[in-house]
Amino acid sequence: MSEITGPNEALPPAIQLSEPPGTHPPMPPPFTELPPTFAPDLRPVPFEDPEAFPTFWSRVGGMFRLVFSNPMELFDRVPVTEGFGAPWRFLLLLSIPVFLITAALFFLVGMGIMFAALEQSGKGDGRAAAAIMPLIFGAILLLMPLFAFLGMVIGGAFSHFFLWMWGGLKPGAGTNQTIRAYAYASSFIQIGSLIPYLGILVHLAGMVVMGMGLARMHKTDTWRGVCAALTPLFLVCCCLLPLLIMAIPAFAAFGHR
Repeated sequence: MSEITGPNEALPPAIQLSEPPGTHPPMPPPFTELPPTFAPDLRPVPFEDPEAFPTFWSRVGGMFRLVFSNPMELFDRVPVTEGFGAPWRFLLLLSIPVFLITAALFFLVGMGIMFAALEQSGKGDGRAAAAIMPLIFGAILLLMPLFAFLGMVIGGAFSHFFLWMWGGLKPGAGTNQTIRAYAYASSFIQIGSLIPYLGILVHLAGMVVMGMGLARMHKTDTWRGVCAALTPLFLVCCCLLPLLIMAIPAFAAFGHR
């Protein structure tokens, strides 16, 4: 039989402690570094996401849902993809009602002025002039895609320039992404501008939101983006005010005749 060790007897060598009592293994150093945070994997804007929105009109509806639910997320998603094709098509799509209404107004006003001038000059044959107006209207419709593309590029480039002027450009999104964001934002702004009596207020609010979105996309101060978005309006007002002041005497002289 094996001998049983008493409480005061030493343990056999096989089961003796490797370290003297009272000592502890060294503790690991405290963890001071936080794990890296990863940005969420953003999807493209709905109009450029055929996987989530298979059909054309579902992508258009997804754009409206995104803008009305979280407009700032639109500017977060714009830099996910590249190219001007998709924002140009979306701008062109939402420009159709605006362009048709504007062209129809110019057409009606032009026809009225032309017929009034012909009647005052004693010429009753306005058929030739009436036949030319639809041709002009059709030519304008054919040039509409070009006008939309030029407006997108020029407007986006000016927005990028004004943001640089206000010191709001940071390393990251470039001019191409500013143009893309401008195209999507201006598409909704021009649709909101058609609301009767509220169009001007909607347009101003849309420009402020676009400035906030550009500031978010370029990771700069919000006030810089808002100032950059409102700078074109300020310049237009500064240019029109002297013209209106100079035109008041001319209108007064014309009224006395």
